[in-house]
Amino acid sequence: MKGPQTVIRALTLLRYIAGIHPHGIAIGALAEMAELDRATAYRLVSSLVEFGLVTRDPSKNYRLGIEAMQLGLAAMRSAPIIDRVRPVMQRLARRTDDTVFLVVRNGDYGHCIHCEEGSYPVKALVLQVGGMRVLGIGSAGVTLLSTLPDNEVDALYRRHLEEFKPRGPSVSKLKKLLEETRRHGYADTIDLVTDGVSGVGMRFEIATGSQAAISIAAIKGRMTSERKIWIARLIAEELRASEFNPALPGSSA
Repeated sequence: MKGPQTVIRALTLLRYIAGIHPHGIAIGALAEMAELDRATAYRLVSSLVEFGLVTRDPSKNYRLGIEAMQLGLAAMRSAPIIDRVRPVMQRLARRTDDTVFLVVRNGDYGHCIHCEEGSYPVKALVLQVGGMRVLGIGSAGVTLLSTLPDNEVDALYRRHLEEFKPRGPSVSKLKKLLEETRRHGYADTIDLVTDGVSGVGMRFEIATGSQAAISIAAIKGRMTSERKIWIARLIAEELRASEFNPALPGSSA
């Protein structure tokens, strides 16, 4: 392979590994995803291992290496999306008094990259900045997952069954929740991550084909149906005022 083609294929493998990082992926599955023969995929991923961007665990699955994580952390400290969305989140935290989270999609996962706390004394800190959670768990994960068709939702659910088992909904319940999310334009969750906590999540585009979500969480007693509708309208209003493109009812793209 010529130089540029080699780089592109190696970076493609790195992207696939990042997308399924906490779970890990075997070389055969990785080669199939990248549409490469096994020997080529192994040679390329071995180069990534050599540079510390990828690591091979005892079960022979590949995950992100420490160097990739260091690069990601350095980028997240000053990610342009945080600078753009922070004023929106601060206004939402001030107007609702509740906790506001910014989550970006990273493969099968939602990655929380920023948080703004409201003034209400009882905080619903259901996410940690830097934390990752499989799509479909939490209001941000539900609204991000709603972009996928049912067959891809089924495949993701099978890949992460062990992560859904402790608290996640069944696949049929999840699909119903996703359909409601597409119809309303926002996710409405109750007790999905933590008992007694409810949330509203709305996705928006940060670049062509790239999705993020804002979610607001609070104790269940504060989150009446009417207040959730009000919060969803606030999020959409703030996103549009900042020239972002929020999800629209009935949209899955």
